[in-house]
Amino acid sequence: MESKTRKTFIQLSPVQQFVASFLLLIFAGTLLLKTPCATVNGISFINALFTSTSAVCVTGLAVLDTGKDFTFAGQVIIIALIQLGGLGFMTFTIGIFSMLGGSFSLKWRFAFSEIYNEVTIIPPTQILKKIIFYTIIIESITSFILFTQFIKKLSLADSIWFSVFHSISAFCNAGFSTFSDSLMPFNNNPVVIITISFSIILGGIGFIVLTELANLKIRRKNPVFRQFSLHSKLVLVSTIALIISGGLLFLFLEWSHVLKNFSLTEKILTAYFQSVTCRTAGFNSIDTGSLRHSTLSIMMLLMFIGGSPGSIAGGIKTTTFAVISGMVISKFRGKKQVVFWDRSINEDIINKSMTLVILSFIFIYASTITILSVHSFDENNSFLQVMFEVISAFATVGLSTGITPRFPDLSKFLLTIVMFVGRVGPFAILTAISVKQKDIEIEIADENIMIG
Repeated sequence: MESKTRKTFIQLSPVQQFVASFLLLIFAGTLLLKTPCATVNGISFINALFTSTSAVCVTGLAVLDTGKDFTFAGQVIIIALIQLGGLGFMTFTIGIFSMLGGSFSLKWRFAFSEIYNEVTIIPPTQILKKIIFYTIIIESITSFILFTQFIKKLSLADSIWFSVFHSISAFCNAGFSTFSDSLMPFNNNPVVIITISFSIILGGIGFIVLTELANLKIRRKNPVFRQFSLHSKLVLVSTIALIISGGLLFLFLEWSHVLKNFSLTEKILTAYFQSVTCRTAGFNSIDTGSLRHSTLSIMMLLMFIGGSPGSIAGGIKTTTFAVISGMVISKFRGKKQVVFWDRSINEDIINKSMTLVILSFIFIYASTITILSVHSFDENNSFLQVMFEVISAFATVGLSTGITPRFPDLSKFLLTIVMFVGRVGPFAILTAISVKQKDIEIEIADENIMIG
């Protein structure tokens, strides 16, 4: 029976194995969190499933207090699920296997070539090794810096553990924290805020961009920016633009509200951090539930965009946003091609980007209406709050206005599905769209219709 199951799993396509590995990891995590040693006062099955899914999908939404309701063993389980889920369980396994001198199947070579080699000439095995290498280096440096700050307020043991936990949670863009109020106690500590924000950014720009950054050479005749591929240029420019614009909007909208009693330095630091974290990480240095609705709306857009392709982050991705923005600008200018730095974007990429955005929006809207329909949230004018939670779940962000713990079991289960689809959906959708179809010899006659 076991041999038959293994054979069936091997016969699945790489994408199917990828999705199946997430399901197996979520189920295993649920069972581990249900063990008596994982929690202080026990945990229901739906809460264990929700927490496991949130960890594996690096979302960060929580229905229980990670620091108080889970024991040390439970926290270890959660951070292990975050690490494995963040890198992708199959990616992690194959990366370790290749580092030990093994090789993987031809199907997986083609799958990784399809994902990565369209934008780089680096062999898949080297990419996987670099993923593991960058993860270890960045998380280790982040842990050390955080330890120097946590030791000022915590015991030695707690400082070490909290540093490791937050470094993994930050780089994997998960947003889980062992502090009950996330990073609010450190909103005036620039070392903690900047360290975690940089770890979030590095985890969210993608391993291809990290590789190109590591390979940069400072030469007068070869400017730094020209050394990047078009993919990396779009990722870096989009990321910087979104962080700056998001921070400025947050600062403007909350200057006399949540930030009213903050010093100028604290206002700038908080606005910058929230702009970074609301795109995919989920940490918060202020109470999200106390923000203005206009601010929450801006944050929802940033969450929807998310991080970058080939990274741990969620959302529709920065390059998708850049391509669609470029298409709109080109239409206004009357140009047929979408051009960035003297390079045009393939029409197939534009169509995929539009399809991904439309499908994502439909899924989010349908999920929001469904959750509102199965509970009395719609009686309390909570549409914005519920949609905020849904977008946060779909984009694997983890920010919450505080209503998630109040969700009934059915709503928690629906949000669990949203988190799972958000983590593996874009990958599966793009791969399905990428399947090449045979050319149709006979073309159907077209006809114009009125639009707009």
